[in-house]
Amino acid sequence: MKLIHFSDIHTGGHLSTFKALFDKRIIGTINYKLRRQKYIHWEYLEKALEVIDKEKPDYVINTGDITSVSAIGEFKEASERLTPLVENNSFTFLNVPGNHDYYIDNPVNLKAKIDTYNFLNRRKFKIEDLPHKIESEEAIFILVDESRPNSGTQSSGFFDEKNYQKINQWLKDSPQKPVILIGHYPLRDKIGNPLSQRRSLENSEALFTMLENGRINVTLCGHIHAAFSREEDSGSLEICSGSLTIGGKMNKLEFDKSTGKFSQSWIDLR
Repeated sequence: MKLIHFSDIHTGGHLSTFKALFDKRIIGTINYKLRRQKYIHWEYLEKALEVIDKEKPDYVINTGDITSVSAIGEFKEASERLTPLVENNSFTFLNVPGNHDYYIDNPVNLKAKIDTYNFLNRRKFKIEDLPHKIESEEAIFILVDESRPNSGTQSSGFFDEKNYQKINQWLKDSPQKPVILIGHYPLRDKIGNPLSQRRSLENSEALFTMLENGRINVTLCGHIHAAFSREEDSGSLEICSGSLTIGGKMNKLEFDKSTGKFSQSWIDLR
């Protein structure tokens, strides 16, 4: 089983309503125009599409932040850029949202997020129903939506206790297969320390315990733009693919069913 994983492409600069001039979106757009845009390389995504086609993976996974301020125009651009992956039926394409995809508490933007992610997931399940479990012959995939609106410069996420209980029950009821958690937020940083409160996933301790003790074998995430991979004492892996369009990296993860082992490597598009 081969997976290719990327994150945080960050389309940006699409203020589509007058009201956006008077809330957090104007700050995020100015930040994108003056700072982040200088580091975005869309040629990395174009190369990524070519590499994915050559690698012939079983799964392609995107862990969110396809937008910058969850503007309708940003979702439209992101959908267009990712459509080749939606239309390529040689692999399963799985997507979860990031914090920038739920930037403010606004029903119009929320609908755009839901519609876009349902499209990216080929409408095989509803993003609003996450967490969602997919079981294949080789593994169990659990997709979670950790995004929520934040005020000011906060970029934290939230994990609901009810969702933990649902995941816990799934693992109790499921056969002995490796479990891959797909979310936006790292549970720890590259050396195993908690993220700052401003950037962390609130209420994530239970998930981290599951990773630490080996009940979850792999977590795939983004959010932090510099890619990293960290191994727990149990052998479980947390892999942050960074920002594809900034750092130019994708995570390649392979599973050998005969040995029960994962091997991880980086695809560098720079």
